[in-house]
Amino acid sequence: MLFINPAYENFGGMLSRYVPVSIPVAVGILAAYLKKWDVRVSVIDEELEKIDADVLRDKIKDLPLPRIIGITVLTSQAKRAYELGDMCKKLFPDCIVIMGGVHVTALPSEPLLRGSADIVVRGEGEEPLRQLYQALIKNKDWREVRGISYLSDTQEIISTADGDLLEDIDDVPMFPYELFPSPRYDRGFINSARGCPYKCNYCSQRLLTGLTYRWHSAERVVENLRVLIEEYGQKSITFYDDNFSVNQKRVFDLCDRIVDAGLNQKCCFSIQTRADNLYEEIMPALKRANFTTVSMGMETGVERIAKEIVKDETVAIHLEKVSLCHKFGINVSLNMIYGFPNESRQDRKKSFEVVKKAGVGYTKFNNLIPYPGTGLYDICRNKGKIFIGESWDNFNSTLSATRSIFCATPLAYVPEGTSEFELKRDIVRANFGYILQWKIIKKILFGEKGMGWVMLPQRWYFNPKELFSVAWTGVSLATNLACSFLPIIIGDWLLSLIQRDVSRDAPEDIKSTSRVFKRAPAPQPQSS
Repeated sequence: MLFINPAYENFGGMLSRYVPVSIPVAVGILAAYLKKWDVRVSVIDEELEKIDADVLRDKIKDLPLPRIIGITVLTSQAKRAYELGDMCKKLFPDCIVIMGGVHVTALPSEPLLRGSADIVVRGEGEEPLRQLYQALIKNKDWREVRGISYLSDTQEIISTADGDLLEDIDDVPMFPYELFPSPRYDRGFINSARGCPYKCNYCSQRLLTGLTYRWHSAERVVENLRVLIEEYGQKSITFYDDNFSVNQKRVFDLCDRIVDAGLNQKCCFSIQTRADNLYEEIMPALKRANFTTVSMGMETGVERIAKEIVKDETVAIHLEKVSLCHKFGINVSLNMIYGFPNESRQDRKKSFEVVKKAGVGYTKFNNLIPYPGTGLYDICRNKGKIFIGESWDNFNSTLSATRSIFCATPLAYVPEGTSEFELKRDIVRANFGYILQWKIIKKILFGEKGMGWVMLPQRWYFNPKELFSVAWTGVSLATNLACSFLPIIIGDWLLSLIQRDVSRDAPEDIKSTSRVFKRAPAPQPQSS
């Protein structure tokens, strides 16, 4: 089976040259699971190199019949994913294109009605994809596989009952790093758990994992860490778990085993977690195991907005846990979002002042994306304010932070009472408000991992080509900052001129996805 990871064009915008290439984690996990069942898999990652017809033809022609191709689809990748699906079908009309991922889980009808996919796998993909692959290869009826959607002979969308989540995620073999040999990849990551038992209305991950929280055994995690550290030379590893510290017992166990294996002497670790799950009891264990950075999604510094987005945790608890991290000498990173419904400029100003006063080492400010399938999407859509670009190409949370303030691509959502220029301006200023500190600038220019996800080449200052590139990027960023000080009335006028040819109506193929689809009944057990 061939897996394809579509590229979101020019991710990182002005900083794209310095954004390390992330391994497509979901693709790797699915590949590992299929390999366990003796399926021969290969991967094309467009983040490394643009895929054209010749590349596809060369990769697909030798696949065993029926030729099965899997394409992963995040919302920002949808446009390119559908283009690649169309290309596969044009080159090999008899091939079977399967799409999966959070976007098509929310909107399974979209790629099917376009003809870009034959089958959509919804939700967690390991078991549905395995069963689907085996049925297709053996020419058996695949239509009873749970967790899939397809187009019937009468052009009706049929969705089978949802598939079950894996009970034990240790059943998935360790990540197949050998499928991703490029030195351009950032291998400094690990997944040690899945899911989050909370209901934030802006988060789309619940579409895949529900509210169930599952974790790998400590032995399995330590084995994976050992591979990353000893075989791939990683000195800094981030745990990609949505919420690392839900279960205190597993955190204690994992930290003890990291220390027993001596890995805390060879590498430092970072985690993402909720503030209300960061218990003081686990802090000494994290410190002992060399966890040096905690990242939390605070999102807003306004209690009213925190309630409206159903975070079920307060601004105050975030500030309390920032102080807790400082007490134990652990760095803190906060993620903030500007542009929530009912948010005013004063709210954004307050959010910035709150995190600035907290003395956080680094904070990143992004624009809101109301992802399909979330409660926030329904709220914004009902307000009539969502703008869906060309096949979702503007559903990028870093659009304001990394592109020109006068980018021709409109934001997906701008709250009432705020203009797009004003929102972009506030995001640009907030990010620069943090970047323009010597400790942050030093990390960007000379740090091993840079600032967040930005990383400059080592000893770039001795390379004339890199020196010029860094200088040019600096000029671009400075120009963007300068533009943010234009009066709002002038900024709005200039942006309206740049975007004057942009249609605010969703394309017809996207409108059509509102069509109601039929869910097939779950298969009944056979009587013996």
